[in-house]
Amino acid sequence: MLENIKDAVFYCTECKVCMDVCSFYLSSKDEKLGPWGKIKAAQLVLNEEKNISEIVKELYTCTCCETCELVCPMNIPISDVIRSLRSLAVEEGKVPEPITNICKNIVSSGSMTGEGPEYWKKWIPDGIKFPEKAEYVYLVGCMVPFRLHEIGHATVDIFSKANLDFTILGEQERCCGLLLFDHGFFDKAKKVAESNIAKIEEKGIDRVVTACAACYYTYRYIYPRIYRKPDFEVLHVVEVLSDLIDQEKIKFKRIEEKFVFLDPCHFAKTSEKYEEPRKIIESIPGVELLEFSKNRNEGYCCGAPGGIRLLFRDVSNSVAMMIIREALDLGASRIITACPLCMYQLASTVRKRGIKSLKVMDIPMLLHEAYRSSNL
Repeated sequence: MLENIKDAVFYCTECKVCMDVCSFYLSSKDEKLGPWGKIKAAQLVLNEEKNISEIVKELYTCTCCETCELVCPMNIPISDVIRSLRSLAVEEGKVPEPITNICKNIVSSGSMTGEGPEYWKKWIPDGIKFPEKAEYVYLVGCMVPFRLHEIGHATVDIFSKANLDFTILGEQERCCGLLLFDHGFFDKAKKVAESNIAKIEEKGIDRVVTACAACYYTYRYIYPRIYRKPDFEVLHVVEVLSDLIDQEKIKFKRIEEKFVFLDPCHFAKTSEKYEEPRKIIESIPGVELLEFSKNRNEGYCCGAPGGIRLLFRDVSNSVAMMIIREALDLGASRIITACPLCMYQLASTVRKRGIKSLKVMDIPMLLHEAYRSSNL
């Protein structure tokens, strides 16, 4: 990958359009944290004017959300530039310890915490027996068993009552490995891809439904790059919920509130499916859907992916507060996400700051709230 990006790094015309859509720059006004600053740092490394250890902050304050690439007039693959430089850090043994530890956990046990199969059964609702084989398999990803069981419970309940033919991997699920790829552990990421694809294909599953935007992105776009395209269709939960609404299998009560939607980078921006989640939210009678000043292809990144919360908590929190302040200024009562990590990042910040007038919810939780009240 490094060879492929060497020329591209020097295509930069310094227009700085990328800075206008980078959450880290917008929240800090620190040019080192923005895409242009990272490209300048990459140029210095490739020209042997600086080494990796001198650009740690530039290198590791990037979530590889790819928002900057969508506006770059020179089509510089900025995320691949970051990944390539991080692969140098891997080779030189200069990866920050928290990143090294979480990547080791993913490789050794299949979870970011280092837990084994027990990690993946934490979220499973009591009293539900899932079939051995079904048309869909619902993958929850890392955040649902870690902290957000309610997202998994809400989704399972909606799917069950809509009579969707689905199952789960349960204790057999493992991390998708995106963190490995984004941090330059390319060989290890490929092995994870091989294992995860084989596990699902052996079950004869036709469609995978991901709760996590990162899982969606990894299975659909990264696995074909580093290994091969799976023999099953990869869908985000938003797509399935949208279909169920179209089929009138789920209906909602009226909710008189103002919501604002945060486009999840790894789902909406890669697939360009900006309208599906908005259509879902607006299917709830009485809802007024607001928009952030940065939305769709220029939408804010929440500032959490890629281990940023581990390494630079102050920077990550600054991004979260920028989003939260704008939501409050808009008069929204809730920020709605379609990514468990976005929800975790923003909800934990709201809670820690003691903000009572704002809630953060993932789409399945919102739909379950409205659905339960009218149909259960």
